[in-house]
Amino acid sequence: MSAEGARVHPNEQLLRQVFDTFRSGDRQATAGMFTENAVFRYAGPGPLHGEWRGRDAVMGFWAEQDRHSGDDFQPEMLDLVAGDRNVFLLVRISHADGSEAFTRIVVYEIADGMISGARVFEEDPSAAEAFFSHG
Repeated sequence: MSAEGARVHPNEQLLRQVFDTFRSGDRQATAGMFTENAVFRYAGPGPLHGEWRGRDAVMGFWAEQDRHSGDDFQPEMLDLVAGDRNVFLLVRISHADGSEAFTRIVVYEIADGMISGARVFEEDPSAAEAFFSHG
């Protein structure tokens, strides 16, 4: 099959939509792609550490992430691998000027076409902690 005829996995489509909506700043629409009881887990160091349970809590995580980055959180998708239950997203995080860049992996859990959970893994926990020390 040619590249033009290749089908995109529905979970890849979902995560690309989530990422684009998040980057546009529409956090309410982004949260609408999560189940009501979604769980966001951040094992990294610093003020974001912990489990954020429920759609409102996930939005709270994003607000804290923005705040602790000095409201200058710029994610860039580097790669995405989608399966039937999980989507693995490799993301470069930096400030708008490209400073303090580091890489993270986010593993999204998918159920019935919605995100039911996510786990964040920082490539360099010290760099992530420094990045999120501006709030």
